[in-house]
Amino acid sequence: MSAQQTVPHWADVLALRPEVRASDGSVGELQMSLHKAVYQTKDVPYRKVNYYGEITEPTPNLVGFFARVARRLGTDGMGTALFHLDQGMGGGKSHALVGLYHMAKTPAKFFATELGQAVWEEAEQGGVNLDLKSPKVVTLTADNFSPGRPTEVFGPAINLFERFIWALVDGDMDRYKYYVGMGPNKDTIRTALSDADRPVLVLLDELMDYVLPLSAPAYVETMPDEQAFLSALMDACDDIPRVSFVLVMIRSERDERGYNMAAQDFRQFVADRVVRNGLTIPVNEPQDFSSIIRRRLFQAVKSNLPALDLGRSHVKAATGPYTTKVFDKLGGNRGVAGFPERVDKSYPFHPELMRLVQDEWSLVQGFQEVRSTVAIFARTAMHWVDEKKAGRWAPTLVGVGDIPLTVALEQLLSSGLLMGNDRAVQGWRAVAGTDITSSDKSHGRAVAIDNELRNHGVDSRQPAPAVRMATALMCYSLVGRAQGRRGATKAELLASIFEPSFFGTSEFNAAEEVFNALTAEEGLGALSTDTPTNAPARYSLSIKQNLRMYFTAAKALVQRVEQESLLWNVAQQIAQNSRGPFEQVITVDRPRGEDVELSEIFADVDSNATRLVVLDPRRWTLLNGKDNSSRTQISALFGLGDQALTVDNAASCIVACVNTQQRDHARKRAWEVLAWRHVLQQISDDAEDDLVQARSKLSAAEAKLKDAVLKAYRHYAYLLRVGQELVVEFKRFEDDGKSALHGQAVWDQLIDNGRATRRGGLSHEYLAALLLTFDRALTPREVVQAFYKNPAFPLVTSIDEIRRVIFELITHDWELVDSNGAALSVQSQGQIQINSIAVTLQPRAKAEAQDPGIEDDFFGAGGSQSFSGQGTGQSDEDSRKSDPAPADTPQGPKVYKRYQLELANRSITSHEKREEIWQLLRELAKALDPAFFNERDHQLIDLKVMLTTAEGDEGHVVSKGREIGARVVIEEDDF
Repeated sequence: MSAQQTVPHWADVLALRPEVRASDGSVGELQMSLHKAVYQTKDVPYRKVNYYGEITEPTPNLVGFFARVARRLGTDGMGTALFHLDQGMGGGKSHALVGLYHMAKTPAKFFATELGQAVWEEAEQGGVNLDLKSPKVVTLTADNFSPGRPTEVFGPAINLFERFIWALVDGDMDRYKYYVGMGPNKDTIRTALSDADRPVLVLLDELMDYVLPLSAPAYVETMPDEQAFLSALMDACDDIPRVSFVLVMIRSERDERGYNMAAQDFRQFVADRVVRNGLTIPVNEPQDFSSIIRRRLFQAVKSNLPALDLGRSHVKAATGPYTTKVFDKLGGNRGVAGFPERVDKSYPFHPELMRLVQDEWSLVQGFQEVRSTVAIFARTAMHWVDEKKAGRWAPTLVGVGDIPLTVALEQLLSSGLLMGNDRAVQGWRAVAGTDITSSDKSHGRAVAIDNELRNHGVDSRQPAPAVRMATALMCYSLVGRAQGRRGATKAELLASIFEPSFFGTSEFNAAEEVFNALTAEEGLGALSTDTPTNAPARYSLSIKQNLRMYFTAAKALVQRVEQESLLWNVAQQIAQNSRGPFEQVITVDRPRGEDVELSEIFADVDSNATRLVVLDPRRWTLLNGKDNSSRTQISALFGLGDQALTVDNAASCIVACVNTQQRDHARKRAWEVLAWRHVLQQISDDAEDDLVQARSKLSAAEAKLKDAVLKAYRHYAYLLRVGQELVVEFKRFEDDGKSALHGQAVWDQLIDNGRATRRGGLSHEYLAALLLTFDRALTPREVVQAFYKNPAFPLVTSIDEIRRVIFELITHDWELVDSNGAALSVQSQGQIQINSIAVTLQPRAKAEAQDPGIEDDFFGAGGSQSFSGQGTGQSDEDSRKSDPAPADTPQGPKVYKRYQLELANRSITSHEKREEIWQLLRELAKALDPAFFNERDHQLIDLKVMLTTAEGDEGHVVSKGREIGARVVIEEDDF
């Protein structure tokens, strides 16, 4: 007796649900509608709580989500109030909303179901006492009303705010007018929610279906009002106890529809506020598919299923060559080890079919997860149940090759796997009918091969092994697989027709006969074979596609982590090849874990060199509204802030960081590059024209990626001394032609900001002014270190630049003095020991004043000079006034001081206050008067003026500022 006979067949154990049978396996109301369930515009079975409970699998995510909402409604605790469901089309969002409606509308019936009991138990964890108090449900089904138009369901309401009020007051016109009259603001919403005097659950379904017509020219002007209402509603729901708001808005990358810019901006506006106020969660995970599908298709079974026994029978039969040449070659978690346990989870479907759906098909953007899977499997299950009841053969587990193309082909092709590409759908429909089987099973190359094998006495213990294996090959070929591969290996195809009735080598040999017939010259016409180096050959079915179709399919396979990794690699390459005047370019990778200390992350940054430090965009970004963490950690890198690190050379460090929005654009460019690389892997070598065109597309995409990465890195930061305080200055390039990855561009901007110098641009007068701020003479080594440690010193292009300016300094009024006080004679800058600590740099002492009667060359040959003021026509008093420091008076080194005045936000609306400011500015003007250029030794000025005035009253301040190179910023002010 075979293993197949000892274990009951799944078709004898499981009974299809009546609605599956009644709809001939089409499951017409598979996609739940919140509108139909609430307003009962159609008699759908899930409007009844009991039915909903029967077909809904209590998966961990769903139970956890319902419990959160129940705790929010049933307790006074201020848990999360706002929830955003963002899975793709067919991911179970509407299903979840219908369940929440039942939970709030009829809690007693809901909590009596298996799902409800699990939710109640989860919600009361930790000693919570749940009391829902008959909540009010406000249901806004945005896919069933339009902007600016009233509907019967929502009375006179024509926008989201009015519809919300109408639903909240149950159509009470007087209360509706009262709240609408208060205006669509947060206070109105709070008042209305509080007046309800019971828990309130707000359900907003398919928001983007409403936003698209809202963005039309006729209504786009009302969009800001709708945004303001949603923002106020989110805030109000968060503030009022026992109120919860659940929003459905599909993520942009998972939405099949395209939107104009206004609609996309609306989506981003809402998404940003969801991040601030709420929680974005999925209601299902791919690993839930098996249990969800079994529950949707089959009636509940009270007795234990024979899944484990069936799995063991498969393992028992997998002996000899089927073990060594098939199952051992499938890879981890796909062989015989653990097979019974995997069957227990997927029964009555084969674990390999569920793996293909969960791990490969679900990665395709257009595949509608639960909805698409159930649509295919409903037809499949019903077909095999009918075959079994008719006494014909049926698989012991429904595998990859058991999707009956005769009845389920259209469900498979319309599932979203082909991204809605009509040409691809037509191509695969032709391949299925020509290469595999026609709808009446009479034609098709695989059908013919089955007949030929049968005539030759090849027995594989099943009626149509070639059709079964070819169907599996098609399912493996529909979309690209891991690492850009396509199709299946020989081991996967042989495994697709394995049954527990196989014993010995004869069945394996028969399976190989089937494989050989399908892959032979006269086998499947659409077959493509690829033999990579050091890897098993791969077989796939293909249709003639243009490059754009290949590209669209390939993009669906590219993962976000791959895009981000490529973006970072490109950024590092650009920075390392474009360091400009910087001595070093240091790239900082994001840490592997969140618990890594900042001191370890930035361990290699501090050094005695000018450094451009480029941060990984996967961790650090600026200007996204949530960049506090990045700013804090950048400040810590400079040794500032609450998390300050110990650093020695912060002044010579410049940090380059990515802009959040531009990073997202660059990530899309990386997505395109990776997709074209996938395309090149899929094009056969004999398609020379396609290869040339694809390589050209890839080259163009790589150029666009580089350009996008350059534009994305537009932020840079450096340390600055403001008075006695150190601050981190965050700057950005406004010019798209400049990038923080280009060292020269950053350096030029630092020069404009007064933070760096060009080669040969540092004057000895400037260095003298800096050195005079110290209370002692510095050694050459200390001077060098100051350029790297002290933000008052500018960045220089090299140490030779410092040596040059020191030499210029000592050829004028300064000197190098040894430890004995003797001045050194230095003839060239090469003689300066730049790292010396044995000498100091100080102003040269003035010569002793000589007797007026003694001749000295200083005054010219044989000359003398009188300093009494006599003979000049001036009185002594006049002479003292005009020459406050006569030349014959010995002078010490000049003492420079930095004068700082700060007036913050000083009102000048009164005449007296304006007069005071005018007096101050007049004194400053007198001090800077060019007429006294030779008499007043000014060195530096740092001028920052902020004037808030009526437009046009600023005079010529802006034009004059721009004439001398001032950076002028003009901003709107709501003063």
